Amino acid sequence: MINESFIRSMEEIVGKEYVKHSKADMELYSYDASVVPTDMPGVVVFPGTTEEVARVLREAHRAGVPSVSRGFATNLSGGTISHSGVVVALSRLNEILEIHPESRYAVVHTGVTNLELQEAVAPFGMFFAPDPASQKVSTIGGNVGENSGGPRCLKYGVTSNHILGMKMVTADGEIVDVAGPAFDPPGYDLRGLMVGSEGCLGVATEIIVRITPKTESVITMLAIYDEIPHAARSVSEIIRAGIVPLTLEMMDNTIIKAVEMGAPCGYPQDAAAVLIIEVEGMNAGLQEQAEKIEEICMATQCREVRTAKNQAERDLLWKGRRGAFGAICNLSPNYLVNDGCVLRSRLPEALEGVREISEKYGRPVGNVFHAGDGNLHPLLMFDSRHPEELEQAHKAGWGIMEVCAELGGTISGEHGVGHEKQEAMHMIFSGNDLNTQQDVKLALDPDNLLNPGKVIPLPPEGQRRLPPSEPTILRRPGGAAAAGVKEAMGIIKKARSEKKAVRFAGNGTFNGIGNYSETPAQIVDSLQMSEIIEYDNDNQFITAGAGVTLAALQVKLGEKNQWLPIRPSYFTTDSTTGSIVAMAAVGPERVSYGGPRDMLLGLQYIDSTGSMVSAGGKVMKNVAGYDMTRLLNGSLGTLGLITEATWKVATRPETCRMVAAVGSHEKCYAAATKIANSNLLAVSVTMVPEADNWKLVVGFEGLQIVVPSQIKRCAEVMQSIGLAVSGDSEYPLEEGCHTGAFEKIWQSPFVLQADVIIARVLECYLDLERIVRPDQVLLDVACARIHAGFVDLTAEQWKKIDSLVKRCQGHVVVLKASEAFRKSNDVFGSTRPEWKLSHAIKGVLDPDRIFAPGILPGRV
Repeated sequence: MINESFIRSMEEIVGKEYVKHSKADMELYSYDASVVPTDMPGVVVFPGTTEEVARVLREAHRAGVPSVSRGFATNLSGGTISHSGVVVALSRLNEILEIHPESRYAVVHTGVTNLELQEAVAPFGMFFAPDPASQKVSTIGGNVGENSGGPRCLKYGVTSNHILGMKMVTADGEIVDVAGPAFDPPGYDLRGLMVGSEGCLGVATEIIVRITPKTESVITMLAIYDEIPHAARSVSEIIRAGIVPLTLEMMDNTIIKAVEMGAPCGYPQDAAAVLIIEVEGMNAGLQEQAEKIEEICMATQCREVRTAKNQAERDLLWKGRRGAFGAICNLSPNYLVNDGCVLRSRLPEALEGVREISEKYGRPVGNVFHAGDGNLHPLLMFDSRHPEELEQAHKAGWGIMEVCAELGGTISGEHGVGHEKQEAMHMIFSGNDLNTQQDVKLALDPDNLLNPGKVIPLPPEGQRRLPPSEPTILRRPGGAAAAGVKEAMGIIKKARSEKKAVRFAGNGTFNGIGNYSETPAQIVDSLQMSEIIEYDNDNQFITAGAGVTLAALQVKLGEKNQWLPIRPSYFTTDSTTGSIVAMAAVGPERVSYGGPRDMLLGLQYIDSTGSMVSAGGKVMKNVAGYDMTRLLNGSLGTLGLITEATWKVATRPETCRMVAAVGSHEKCYAAATKIANSNLLAVSVTMVPEADNWKLVVGFEGLQIVVPSQIKRCAEVMQSIGLAVSGDSEYPLEEGCHTGAFEKIWQSPFVLQADVIIARVLECYLDLERIVRPDQVLLDVACARIHAGFVDLTAEQWKKIDSLVKRCQGHVVVLKASEAFRKSNDVFGSTRPEWKLSHAIKGVLDPDRIFAPGILPGRV
């Protein structure tokens, strides 16, 4: 409990001036930006370093005092309201610690605001992609806690897509580095789990963010509509055309009028809706893309399309959109903002549902939302001086969440669950789903002291767990009815009762991945799960059984001119989509398209009790609950049998071309890094040895009107550094331009993958050569990844390689090795502190260790 002794201990840790406990201070920290009822904390503490945060949490843990970490409390779901505990205010952690444009990352304290980070990296020609409307005051820590989005997330994704690692403090006060500046560390995706967890799993103090080169140009348009459904149709048709705009933002007439009443931006007040549409990229072809968008808008009954003539006009249009929430004060003293997300094609139905609910409860509503993602933000207006109006607003908000769930969507696209939406979690998750998420929480916070009473709904009084009920509203297709699933559930239940191990396999292509397991295991075959469960080409997602091969999936998608933009490095035509998820498998195109973690919308899997668990969904944005999809991605089948996955798919590029050049490794690397860090938007940048020289290969994919210009300018960069350009050529979409190199590497008896940072790829490789000369090699410069095959690898050489890669700020894994090597060595290298967190999660989700025991990093 919080008493004088506890307060004195806080003062000893951070200094008396940084501990607040007066009644006025407690009232100041009793609320956030939501309309959730306030509650008084016991004390507010302002640590100034990671070490002070650790000491505060250690003391709180010892005293059994709950804590809530917060920045500037701009969250909209009651996630930072404390109930008599200690508020850990992180506003003093406000430094930008490192910026590395040459390796495309920065390190910042969690108290740095989004806008401060944007301004700091801008002089380097870079930007941080997430851009919430509250970016002037929302902190990077808050963005991480809520997995924030913003207008740009249509093209670039949400916060989780741009976090590489973090320094975090656990519930008992231990400091742990999670991941790092290099891509995709092996083991569980703990950074993905932490993002969007609303401070319930740990307290981040430093964040490693991915920064992106600015594009060459941008065109901003305002499309004006007399009917909202016509605007929604334009959104779908633009994306179907293969154009990925930077933004597709919609505002209805109520919001237009509110904005124009305050600070006029030139929006037509007689319009039913407007779309703010932006396209960006290279100058070549950009105007043609804008013209195509205008053509689509006019064909879908747009009244008029206006194009911003200069930066001032562009800023004015965005001033209205970014100030839309605040503009409601021109119409109402208070508002409650909703945050549901639906499929793009169902936006008209969702908006009609919002209108009906608004009328039912007598609460005026204005709509402003990320139309490209289907992420709604209905603003329900009320006057807090009249309690009945607030009650009506809450009921209306609940009704809107029901509408979104009934339409196959989710209750929160980017604002989080917090306290406000806890009970609504039942709409989209079963009791078993929620119990599984709560188990993850208790694995990392067994005493439930970090932001307790948030996100996961509480079980009925007197019970420890929620009953294993189905979701109140949402029904996912497939699941237990899919072929082979019931049989697999039976095998797992029997294995658990008999204390035996199981391991999952598709076509067996990668059965040797991971550490050697001493425990005999029964193989559970996923190949029966080979059906396409749901395919919606309009909303660009597909749900497929784990036994569907990637090749078969691409054929199915190709019928609608779509594809899944993943080309895993060592895959064959027989490799399954389930193995993509289990291995987090990806190729050099990851730098452009992202990895499986970025394309997975949802999945279903069988847990260690033989029960079905669902995670995520099928909408483009979803922050309801902990991110179990990312936790399962790359888990190597150690947490459950993945039975199906829902993927975000894309329109196939019109053309795929590569340009190659030959020269010394120094010149190839200099050209590769320059291209990778430029705004040429290369899809892949790789180097391979060729005779006495090296060959640099750069791939470009996209529109016919753009790619030739990219090829030309890329060749100019190569020539300027002294490389001999050998020309450009077309390559097949599904194969990419590196298939042959990976086939050669995989033929070696030993294969390893090392991930470092871009600035140290060549250095790392040359040092690796001094330890053991590779038989085959490919340097993926843009992803900062080294693929190497060896005839032999000794334990001593492996130890040196592991140490080398760590010095280069990365991680390394042996993907293929002899059985003797795997028995004697951990293929993931030496122990990392974050592994203990993975082991704790494994311990609660698979307490009997039946799933592939011993193959995880650390041999768990």
